[in-house]
This record gives sequence, structure tokens and C-alpha cells, in this order.
Amino acid sequence: MDTIHLTKEQLKSFLITYQGLSYPNEFEGEEGIIKLLKRVGSIQYDPLNVIGKNADLVLQSRIPEYRESMLKKMLYQDRTLIDGWDKMMSIYLTEDFPYFHHIRKAKERDVLSTLGYRNHLESMDFIDHVIDYIKENGPTYPKDIHLGSVEKGIWGHGKISSVVCDYLWNIGRLGIVEKNNVIKKFDLIENLIDLKLINNDPVSDMNDFLKWYVLRRIGSIGIYWSNSGPGWYNHFIYKEKLRKPIIKELVLENKLVNVKISGMKEDFYIRSEDIEILNRTQSDIKKIKFLAPLDNLLWDRKFLLQVFDFDYTWEVYVPEDKRKYGYYVIPVLYGNDLIARFEPAGKRSLNDFSIKNWWWEKDIQPTKEMIEEILLAFHHLTEFIGVSKISKKEIKDLLGTKK
Repeated sequence: MDTIHLTKEQLKSFLITYQGLSYPNEFEGEEGIIKLLKRVGSIQYDPLNVIGKNADLVLQSRIPEYRESMLKKMLYQDRTLIDGWDKMMSIYLTEDFPYFHHIRKAKERDVLSTLGYRNHLESMDFIDHVIDYIKENGPTYPKDIHLGSVEKGIWGHGKISSVVCDYLWNIGRLGIVEKNNVIKKFDLIENLIDLKLINNDPVSDMNDFLKWYVLRRIGSIGIYWSNSGPGWYNHFIYKEKLRKPIIKELVLENKLVNVKISGMKEDFYIRSEDIEILNRTQSDIKKIKFLAPLDNLLWDRKFLLQVFDFDYTWEVYVPEDKRKYGYYVIPVLYGNDLIARFEPAGKRSLNDFSIKNWWWEKDIQPTKEMIEEILLAFHHLTEFIGVSKISKKEIKDLLGTKK
């Protein structure tokens, strides 16, 4: 297939439509979550909860009337979704579980290497004990398996049982039954998902796996460049020497199409199956969307800067005196443009939610329509969080406008 040529505005329009952030809403309810994940593959999980966990914030920006209970139900009751490693710790369709055999093997090597560095390898002597305990007792919190402690570091576990359960989850022997905040309850994976998904490996050949994984990663964003960047994290395809030949092979097989963006020298690619989305006409109606800090659209900050002219860093790990904006800052999308960002103060009670700061992007001139959409977006956000509404006056004062 011939190379596709786009302007930067056409690229932005496609990405917003593809990600389900345009109007009218393309995804609704639990069926919409499944449809979204069939398109983008996975959404990144992070346990930090200021106004909602990352995965919930991703979904609230795309699914009307989304509530946290919907994702919990799909993960831990219906089990149509599963926790696992993709780009990073992620949530994806349970039907995709067998495709991640190579990732689980890579995580096994990673975890053993980390345990060796921490002098925790002796914990592996208790693998059979933990498995037998769960077989006998059913779904289990690690704290209920009494095996003693290990020397706890900044990021490591303090209990041998937690070390072993985490290892067994990483390699696919255990699955997560439920989460109590960040505390996981585990069961044997065969008790949670179909045995056909456990025993099947549809991409056992490494080359087939790499082709599947490259297509998946490009699909996670929509159109993506071949440059090294966070969109290619975590294993295998982050290495350019492995990725570039696979991309070339996929182009020859007409599964990927090269895209050239005017004014940009990089090579971009789109999956052939997604070209029909590129040809859709987007509505002229602009809506405000508040994006999660680890939203798929924001994965690659350099890509974001070049395409959207939006310079964004998630500053939760930046020392306070070195932060440019704030601890947990939310980008604000209006139509196809990122126009602002704000820092929520967080939720501590039904009547204790506020916004610490709001920053407009340069050259943004707020209009009456834009302000009304921001007010509506905050209304939806407070409904999602489950807190009292913020007054219109408070928001307008914060935005620096009385319009």
C-alpha cells in the first residue's frame, strides 16, 4: 500500500477519534470498555489514587457515566479483563492472556534478577508451599501465609509470602481475585480463567510474537513513529535492532502502512485495519476531556510535544522544589488540542475536593463555549469521584475569567 500523507492537524484529529476522545462518544458501558480494549490493547495500571486510579481516569474520559465499580466487576467478577504486564503493569482483555507467554518469561527473568540483587532468592524455596496452601485454602492474601520476613527495601516486599505470590503472579501461575486498595488477593490462575487460555500459545514462534507485539503497540496509540520511546516499553521491541526489521516485514505484508506527516521527518505507521477510522469525518463539536497522567495518548512525551505542542511531565517522582507545575497534574483536552492542565487537591471527604491550580497553555484565549464545557467536565468529574459539586464561581475564579 502506498504511503499515507497527513498534516499534523489531520494526525491529531485521527488520534483523538481513534482513542475515543472525540464527540459523540463512541464507547458506552461495559461493552464500550471491551470495544475500546479490542482497539488499544491495554490501559496502564498505577495504584496511585488522588482523584481516581489511572485506569479509572482513562475510562472516565471515554465512557459516559463510568464508575469504578464497572472495572472491578469486569476484572474480578466477570473476568473479561485481567491484570498483567504489557507496556507496564496494565489491564487487558482476558482473551489476550495466551499471547503474553514471552512477556511472562521475560518477567520471570526480571524478578529473579531483582530478588538476587536484594538477596531474596531463598524465598523461591517456598513456591510449592504457597501453591499447596492456596490449593487447600482457596483465594488468599499473602499476609495469611506465615513464612517469615525478608529485609525490606524501598520498593520490595517485607514478607516471604508476598515475594513468592508476586513472583507467581508475574509468571502467570497465580491471578488476582480482588484488590483491597493495593493489597492483592490471589488464587491459582486455573481457577480464574479458561484452561484453553492457559495452555494455548498462539505466538510461540518468537518472530510471530514480535510481529503481534509491534502491531499491538502501534494500535495502543493509533499512529506511532518508529523512533525509540516509551510507546515501545517494556520488553523485546524496545530494542531498535529487533523492532525495525519487524516493522519492515509488517509493511511488506500490508499489515502496517507508512505515514508521513508534513513538517516532520520521522517515519510513522498505522495498522492497515485502522485506516477506516482515519477516513471518518469528525464532528465539529468540541468537548472538554480530563486525561489520566498515563493515558495512552500521553505515553510518549516527546511524541506528544511534537504532535500536540504540549510539554508534559508527570511530576509525582520529582522533588517538590523542582516541580514546574505540581504533584499530580491533569492535562485538559478541548477538541483536538491540549489547552490547559490543572492540579487537583484530592478527595478526602464528600465535601473536601478542590483544585489547587489551573494553567492555560500559551496563546489560549478562553471563550464562553470553552468555559461552559469546562464547567460541564468538572460536573462529570465530581460525579465520577463521588464528591459534592464545585461551585461555578470557584471554577471561574480559578480559570481567571468571569465569562
